Amino acid sequence: MQMYELQRKTGHDLGFKSTIFLGLDFLRDKEMVERFKADRDNYGDEIAVWLTSDGKAGGGQVWLIRKEDKKRVVKNAIDAYIEAFGQAPKSVGNYVMDADLIEIVKEYCPEVEACVAGCFEEGVKVFHGCNNSWYLFSEGMPWGPWYPSKTHSVRPAKNEGDWAGVVAVPHLSRDLVLGYENRNDFFASHPANIQRGLANEGYSHEYDYNLCDQYRLQKDFNDGMSYYQMHVSPGWLSRNFNIIDPDEITQKLYIETLEYIAELRDKGEVEIVTFSEFAKEYKNQVPIGKPTVAFAKDILMGSGKQYYWVCSPGYRLLVDTFQGGSIGDLRPYEGEYAAVTGPDAEKGRYLYNTYPYIIQSQYRTGYKTHSTDGSRTTLIMSHNGENLDMCDYNTTVEDISRADNNCRLALKPVEVKFSDGLTVKIQTVYDFMEGGSILITRKILSKSDNNAELKIQEYVKACYGFIEYPEDMKDITLYCDGEKVIDYTYRNTQFKKQGAKTVSALIPDISTEVVLKPETKADLLTVKEGNLFSPFFTLIAEYNADESLKEVKTWLQIKKPQA
Repeated sequence: MQMYELQRKTGHDLGFKSTIFLGLDFLRDKEMVERFKADRDNYGDEIAVWLTSDGKAGGGQVWLIRKEDKKRVVKNAIDAYIEAFGQAPKSVGNYVMDADLIEIVKEYCPEVEACVAGCFEEGVKVFHGCNNSWYLFSEGMPWGPWYPSKTHSVRPAKNEGDWAGVVAVPHLSRDLVLGYENRNDFFASHPANIQRGLANEGYSHEYDYNLCDQYRLQKDFNDGMSYYQMHVSPGWLSRNFNIIDPDEITQKLYIETLEYIAELRDKGEVEIVTFSEFAKEYKNQVPIGKPTVAFAKDILMGSGKQYYWVCSPGYRLLVDTFQGGSIGDLRPYEGEYAAVTGPDAEKGRYLYNTYPYIIQSQYRTGYKTHSTDGSRTTLIMSHNGENLDMCDYNTTVEDISRADNNCRLALKPVEVKFSDGLTVKIQTVYDFMEGGSILITRKILSKSDNNAELKIQEYVKACYGFIEYPEDMKDITLYCDGEKVIDYTYRNTQFKKQGAKTVSALIPDISTEVVLKPETKADLLTVKEGNLFSPFFTLIAEYNADESLKEVKTWLQIKKPQA
């Protein structure tokens, strides 16, 4: 209670309107309810519901209980709220709210407008970091607000009919570099978590300010809209065994971070709103189906790394500039894979509110960490029997732009040099289009010898998965020009065809088709299956880069298979 009073006083002294999430115990505590009512009336605080399981459900987290138990938990919490406050809540939350839970909430309480519905990239690494005891798998989701679909809560809705009816936000705003590379619950808009990650040095905590600024930067790429939140429960501010700093440091860092946000507000650079207020603004400013992008720099280690994220109803994707601008993560939303969590979920996937990947170079070993190579894309350049891989060349972001629901990323040119002295300067440009389509353009800006033979391969190596362990790929089939050429049997079979138009892979288990389709005329298309030691499939488009070829365009398309 003492730490709650510290939070309460700090927020009100700074003129904040807070959103306070209450579990069932607090909703039934009449003394506390009166205090929350006073703060609502005097300071404009919003009182919201934090869904918690009960003994009747056998304990555990609410997203991991049966649907009938979820219904009872929601009913009890909403009823207790209405009894306490005389009106229905507008905001509800938990670390994970699967599609069933959001549907139950919206049906029982249509007044709910906003949900804390997931933890950005919290899954495998946090599970391992918690001694394999933290069953929260909600990776592959947006890092900011989104309109959740009806069939998978972390997939953005395609349209009004696909929408679950609420505005969802992640539990915290997390580092968009370390959230991909590291144990991401350490690096988020939660000063005590920053302390767990040892990103402060005593009272010095520039990282907290830099993370807030990195999220504010995103308004430059999203038509003026960015979103940042701090979500800290009182237990983190005193006697928390996760933190090695004394309590006075923990509390000071928390207060100073709020003071920094207040300074930004006073300068007119941010607006502070409650959850339900934000939901209304978001619906007014951001139409369903509009993609979100993010430009992330390493703000902790000084590595110079840059990542670009794009999240649309078609896919969520990360471009890794430190591996030549390759695609390091790709979630195929266009396939509309459906999932819920709990004992009555699909067999074997009771735990996963993760949206499956088809490329994930952290879990499925990208180029620089595998005996051959792993899950990634790249450009391979061949000359005189020598192959150079774009993943060996670092680049950075040159330009980010957008037009309506299409987004463009231009990377700075890379110059490669073969052992015989031939140099080639190439620029990569991505166009992220509606409907699951990505246009990859490779601009050949210069070649030291225009007559030199040069072949370039657009290369996609993929699989599918939820965690780092491989899935059974025997149901995958590989196609060339729409005709089945390989049934996946882990035998390293490949098929090549000159003058072909497309190569593709059908992954029925996640309702996804992956297509590589040259826009520029390709000389050779190849499709390969892998083996059990390297369980991937590979799609390749090869071009002869003669003197007249100045750029190569290739489509990477994510499709939902036709019934």
